[in-house]
Order: sequence, then C-alpha cells, then structure tokens
Amino acid sequence: MEQFFLILLGIILRLVGVEYDLQKQEAAYRKVLVIAEDDETIRPKTIEELFDDVRKIHFLSYIRYLYFNIGRIAYLQANVLSAYVFLAPAIVAGIITLGVMQQIIRAFGRVEGSMQYLLKSWPTIIELASVYKRLREFERKLKSTTDTAKVSE
Repeated sequence: MEQFFLILLGIILRLVGVEYDLQKQEAAYRKVLVIAEDDETIRPKTIEELFDDVRKIHFLSYIRYLYFNIGRIAYLQANVLSAYVFLAPAIVAGIITLGVMQQIIRAFGRVEGSMQYLLKSWPTIIELASVYKRLREFERKLKSTTDTAKVSE
C-alpha cells in the first residue's frame, strides 16, 4: 500500500522530472565553466547569471521534496495510529488487556518497520530513476547521431 502512495505522490510532484532537470542544469553549468576555463577567449555570462538556472531548479526541488516529506511523514504517523484504530473495538469491549495490546502493537510495529524500507529509501530510488532517464536520453541522441552519420555516408 505504501508503495502505491509514494508512487502516486512522486508522480503528482514530478520528482523524477525535477531531479532529471536538476542534474541536467548542473551538468550544463559545469560544462560552461570547464569550456571557459580551457579557452580563455570565451567569456561566459557572469557567475550569477550562469548559476541562476541551477538555483531555480534547486528551489523547485526543495519545495517538491518538502511536500513529498510532508506526505511521507503523514503516512508514517497514520501507520502509528492504525494499530490502535484496528484494536479499538477490542479495547472498548474489554476483550484484550493492556499487555496483550502492547504485544500486538509491538508486533505490528516490527512488521511495519520492515515494510518501510521503500519509504525510507524513496529519495534514492527517485535519483536512480532520473539517472536512468538521462542515460536513455543520451543513448537516443547517440543513436540518432550515428544514424545520421550513416545516412550521410
């Protein structure tokens, strides 16, 4: 269930796309700086102008991850309360004692903790997906240039 919630939240916030744009802008920034360093006749815009695009995408990334983390933390807090909600009828009816309830909640917490591996590693998954997206784009461009080179021969 949590995986579907995270996937939906990630799609809504376009986290993979933002991470992809972030990597692309940073690479372009580094490229311009390296070219300007190697060839002294080329003078790029001021550092502030060059860094402006990188700064904008970072702010967008921070805001999107803020929303994602709010959703993730809300989901975690809802999971903490869910054991009590499921046990509420038995608690109100007096069917289970406090000790049994604590054992059930501890067992539920252990199972829940092991299921949250994806939840805790989701930012890494998003970063890997954006790297995969960039590599696919690079392969497409490489293939199109080799195809054009073959046609021109």
